[in-house]
Amino acid sequence: MGTINTTDEDDEESDTIPTITSILAFVLAIVIIAIGIMTWTLNDINEIGGLFS
Repeated sequence: MGTINTTDEDDEESDTIPTITSILAFVLAIVIIAIGIMTWTLNDINEIGGLFS
């Protein structure tokens, strides 16, 4: 008869650090996009290329 193994024997590292860094990168990207859109709309820039001039 077999036994049920309840311990986790994975040799893989924890996924918490990559998860946290990916969430932070996503939030930072959203913030940068939001700042760009706010700058674009508040300064009455009609062309996208006008953001870089």
